[in-house]
Amino acid sequence: MISQRQVADLNNNMKAFQLINVQLVVIGNGPEEFIVPFRKSTRYMGPLFTDPSLKTHYILGFKKGIASLVGFDPLKAGIRALGTGYLQKGVQGPPLQQGGVVVVGPGNVVHYLYRSKKAGDHPSVEDMLKACEV
Repeated sequence: MISQRQVADLNNNMKAFQLINVQLVVIGNGPEEFIVPFRKSTRYMGPLFTDPSLKTHYILGFKKGIASLVGFDPLKAGIRALGTGYLQKGVQGPPLQQGGVVVVGPGNVVHYLYRSKKAGDHPSVEDMLKACEV
C-alpha cells in the first residue's frame, strides 16, 4: 500500500530525481476513482497507475497480511503521518497489502528492490536516490 506521505516526499524531491535522469512511476492498488483525490493530496503529477488486482504486488513479492499492520512501528508511522498532515482517510485499497520500491533500468535490470515489512516502512528518499545512481 503506497502512502500519501511517501508520495508527497517523493514529489518534494522530484528535482533531485530529475537531476540524475530518473523517471518516477507510482503504482497504487486502490480503485481508479481514488487517483484524482490522491494526486490532489500529494501534489504528485508524474505517472500514476493503479492495480486493484494486486498482480504487480504479487509478482514483486510484496508482503500482505494482518501482521504488517500491528505493532509499534505502524503506530509510530501513523503518528508521523498525522503530524505531517497525511493521515489515511478511509480505506482506498486493500489495507493488508504492503508495497515497496523498485529501481529498474537502464534496460530491464532491477537495481534495487525494497519490500515494506509493515505499514509505514519505506526507504528514505536518500536511499532511493543512491539506488538510482547506476
